[in-house]
Amino acid sequence: MKILKYICFALVILNLPSIALSVYGSALGALLSLATIGLLIVYYFLEEKTTPNWWLIIIALSFFLISSFKYPGETIAFVFEAIKYFIFIICGYELTKNISIVEFYSFLLFGASTIIIHAIFFPSDFGRYSGFYLNPNVAGFICITGYATTYGLKQISLKLIGQFIFTLAGLLTFSRSFIVIWILLNIISLKISIKNIRIFGIGFLIIGTLFFIGDTIGLNNPRFEQLKSILNNESVSVQEVNSDSRTETWALFYDQILESPLLGNGFGTFSGKGDAGLGVHNSYLRVIGEAGILPFLIFISYFIHLLAWSTIHFKKAPNLIMQIIALVLFLMANHNFFGFFYLTFAAMWIQYQIYIFKDNSDKGNILIE
Repeated sequence: MKILKYICFALVILNLPSIALSVYGSALGALLSLATIGLLIVYYFLEEKTTPNWWLIIIALSFFLISSFKYPGETIAFVFEAIKYFIFIICGYELTKNISIVEFYSFLLFGASTIIIHAIFFPSDFGRYSGFYLNPNVAGFICITGYATTYGLKQISLKLIGQFIFTLAGLLTFSRSFIVIWILLNIISLKISIKNIRIFGIGFLIIGTLFFIGDTIGLNNPRFEQLKSILNNESVSVQEVNSDSRTETWALFYDQILESPLLGNGFGTFSGKGDAGLGVHNSYLRVIGEAGILPFLIFISYFIHLLAWSTIHFKKAPNLIMQIIALVLFLMANHNFFGFFYLTFAAMWIQYQIYIFKDNSDKGNILIE
């Protein structure tokens, strides 16, 4: 069972089906995608089953049901997407219950390491790196989630190694979201101990490593040049820093939300599957835009629930509030909560860890409220 668990976890958290699709083509990509779902089903039936994740079941049911009313595409494609997601949140939730924090950290660390390998051995003119995650912004989420997870580790050596690698890899993605959330999490860490201010000192070592990589292989990226200019006390225009702003993208969809606030505009219309081919880059706007106000309120309530309880358990597990903050903020810049399984997995893992502390009982007896 342990081998099956690790295979399922690797397929989800390391984005292996998408890697296969990108490198080897649609045939192998589709095969690994189906294998992920199939192996999760096998794992579910072999593992002792406990209370399902009613939060996400209700969210998914309301989202897919209401967004289907105006779905402009082929029915079979929509049904396939919905079935895959329901299988994942039912079977995958059982998997989250058996992934320890060290296992979660270790797989995220491996995933983040592929970003550094990508930058050193496969430099590109694009100048932003993503490793197994193909998209630099998504890779930034993996790094910031891993970074937040380190604050729940007991072994100092693992914590420091992780903080260095996750920060370096995150900077190599040149994701503005990563940098903003990284600063916020480090400010929160001062609440744990004022000694955590040392991470800002370690930051200079990490910046130095980043510059060394830049001088060695050349990081052809405007944001890297902006960073060097800031550190060299050179002027950087506000227009350059704010270029390609997410708020400009969000604004393109506001009118559509107001036109159909109750039932939304249909599945896929806010995620790049509509006529415009442009995604909203915001999971909250996607939910209200595609399925209306009811799924949106349930979706928001879910994250408020996680934020509230992780705050209550801050002293016992400070990593949980950091991880949920990272996820909540990242979803403001990404609309794929229902498509990228590692996003949903991160939410379910945090949720279950909260219930462990909340109920103060064995894993198999945790009750979902």
